[in-house]
Amino acid sequence: MQIQNIDKLIPGDILGKSLFNSRGDLLLASGYELNPETIDLMKGRGILYVHVMTEVSKDIFPQEVISDTVRVMANKTAGEAFEALAQVGSMESENIEDIQNRLQNDKKFKNVIKMPAVKRVVSTILEEVMNNSSVMFSSLRMRAEDSVDYEHAVDTTVLSIMIAQLFRYTKDELRQLGIAAMMHDTGKTVLGNLRHKKPFDLNADERMLLREHPVYSMLIMRENNDGSFVEQTAILQHHEQLDGNGFPRGLSGESIPPVKANQDNQGIHRFAHILAVANVYDNLISGNEDGTVLTPEEAITAIINRRAGAWNRHVVKALVRVVQCYPVGAVVRVKNNRSKRYVGYTGIVAKENATEQSKPTLVLTHDADGQEIPPEVVDFKDEKDMQLEIDS
Repeated sequence: MQIQNIDKLIPGDILGKSLFNSRGDLLLASGYELNPETIDLMKGRGILYVHVMTEVSKDIFPQEVISDTVRVMANKTAGEAFEALAQVGSMESENIEDIQNRLQNDKKFKNVIKMPAVKRVVSTILEEVMNNSSVMFSSLRMRAEDSVDYEHAVDTTVLSIMIAQLFRYTKDELRQLGIAAMMHDTGKTVLGNLRHKKPFDLNADERMLLREHPVYSMLIMRENNDGSFVEQTAILQHHEQLDGNGFPRGLSGESIPPVKANQDNQGIHRFAHILAVANVYDNLISGNEDGTVLTPEEAITAIINRRAGAWNRHVVKALVRVVQCYPVGAVVRVKNNRSKRYVGYTGIVAKENATEQSKPTLVLTHDADGQEIPPEVVDFKDEKDMQLEIDS
């Protein structure tokens, strides 16, 4: 299979992976022959990439950290939690203090989330991540607009756990972090339609309300899982930055490994260091930051160069180790290499290179002029100064 940009789909293409909505209902089944109506439907739902089956890519099988079955179950569980909160009522017309008071005192928010289900699904995700420890995180956007909140929660959970594994967190710690990641944006649900606005569409009052969502999320966690002090702290601090420019408290911290031995030296909890990076990365590749959807490589570059905030450099290094910049099945273009051979050629990533991501094995399909060529399998592992780009 190959990962195809939605704008390059043509009628007759065969869907390689089934598509589901936020409730876990099947939208289009694997093997479905796409027509103009279904392509327009996917575009209208905000999907940017889908898997398609082609003769050239029939032997390419993208690996996923969690199975489609678990992902659908996780999306459904997260969706039910978000919807349960949204049904209590919107408070976007209220001020920050009133929202916080209602979250703490209105019994409607008490145990409204089915926390046992959330814990079960996080445990299931954790098991799959641990069993697939050699698989990297694939993150080209394939989510529909109506499931952005839920899939963001799930992907942030997966990515947080993968990063934390590199710091040798215990299984219980990974589970705590996963629960915090799954619930970190629940506070946005009490703001009704405000949560769907992009930052540049917000007025000053709306921006202030939204910046307090970590507090709302923490209070919701407290009302639905009493005693979850570590999870509450990670949720509260997931937008804090090391230089003090984060929110809601403007905490600061040091860029040291986020392990238990260093916790007493940190103003920001070690779990929050990891959750913050996973959260901002997924927001960047989803367009949730400013409406611009970045490729994995662009998102990582923005984080490294501090254009997206000041994050723990040890966590950022771990992010680079677990994320596939060029996922198996992705269509990429050779931008440059020292030998100058194949520059401008386009191909499909057939096998990743975990140690040097810009040097995977490609099935080249088009030359530098965009002309179709007989498929050629090339392993670029020994190439010098290789540069690729996602073909968008």
